[in-house]
Amino acid sequence: MSRVLTQEEIDALLASTPADAGARADRSAPVITYNFRHPDRVSKDQIRSLHFLHDRFARNATASLSAYLRTTTELSIVSVEQFAYSEFLLALPDPTAFYAVSVAPFDTLSALELNPGVAFAMIDRILGGSGESGAPQRALTEIEQNVVDAVVRLLLEHLTETWKTVTDIRFQIHARETRPQMLPVASWNEVVLVVTFDLKVGEARGLLNICIPASIIEASGTSLGQSWQHSKRDRTGVEEQWLNESLGLIPLIVSADLQTSVRTRDLVNLKPGQVLSLGVPSEIDVNVRVGDIVKFRGRLATTAGRAAVLVNHKISTVAGGRREGQGR
Repeated sequence: MSRVLTQEEIDALLASTPADAGARADRSAPVITYNFRHPDRVSKDQIRSLHFLHDRFARNATASLSAYLRTTTELSIVSVEQFAYSEFLLALPDPTAFYAVSVAPFDTLSALELNPGVAFAMIDRILGGSGESGAPQRALTEIEQNVVDAVVRLLLEHLTETWKTVTDIRFQIHARETRPQMLPVASWNEVVLVVTFDLKVGEARGLLNICIPASIIEASGTSLGQSWQHSKRDRTGVEEQWLNESLGLIPLIVSADLQTSVRTRDLVNLKPGQVLSLGVPSEIDVNVRVGDIVKFRGRLATTAGRAAVLVNHKISTVAGGRREGQGR
C-alpha cells in the first residue's frame, strides 16, 4: 500500500531541487521544426537576390511581350520559394503548357510552365483574335504548342540576358509536354527554386512558373549575392529599351488653348445643336498643352471632317527658364 508523504518530507524534496531549474527551463530555446526530407539548400540572402534578379526579368519581358502580342501585357513576380520537385509538379494544372529547359553549360534541366488561361489568350492574339475567347478545358494541339513556343523562346532570351549579370548560362527549350508528369526534368525529391509570376494578357490572367534546380544556385556561389548590388545601379541596354517602349505606351492628355470672350446671355440660351461663334480667325496661333505644360504652337485646321491643330513650333525650356521656339 502506498504511503502518503508528510509535510517534512515534501519540504525536504523541494529543498534538494536546484533553485535555478525553472529558470533554465524558461531560458531553453524554442523548438524549431526541421524537415530532413527537404533541407533548405538556398539561403535567405540568395532567395532575396533571386527575387530581385527575376523582378528585372519581369520588367524587361513585359515590354517585349506587349509588342509581340500587340496588347497590354503585365508580368510581375509573386514569390521565390524552394520545394521538392514532386511538390512543384503536384501544384501544376493538368493539362498545361510545360517545358523542359536546358541550362548550358550545366548538365541539368530547369522547367517553365505557362497556365492554360494565358496560353490560349496568347494564341488567340497571335492568330488575329481579341484574346478574350476564354480557355477551353483541353490540352494544346501541336499547332497551338508551336505558337506558344515562340513566346517561350522570347521569355528565355530575356531570362538568359538577365542571368548574364550572375553567370554565363543560356536557357533554351529542350522538350515540351501538356502533362508535366510525362516529362522528366528532375528527380522526385530534388530541391528546386520555383519563381512564380503573375501574367496578364489583355483581360486574361494566369501564372507563369520557372523551376530552377538548387544545384545551379549553389554553382553560382557568391556571385548571385554580389551581382545585383552592382546591376541595380547600372541600367542595361534591355532596361533602357524597356523604359523607352513603356514611356511610349503612356496615354497623355493633349489640348489646345483657344481664348475668346462670349456673352453670358449667349451661354445661358445655348441649346444642343446650336453653333456658338467664337469670333476667332482661323489663322490665329494657339498653344498646345501636353498635360499642364505648353509644348507646342499651332494653327487651327481640319482633317477628315474633324477639328485639328497643325503644329508648327515646338516650345522647349532652356537654361534660366526661358522658352525657345523651334521651327516645324
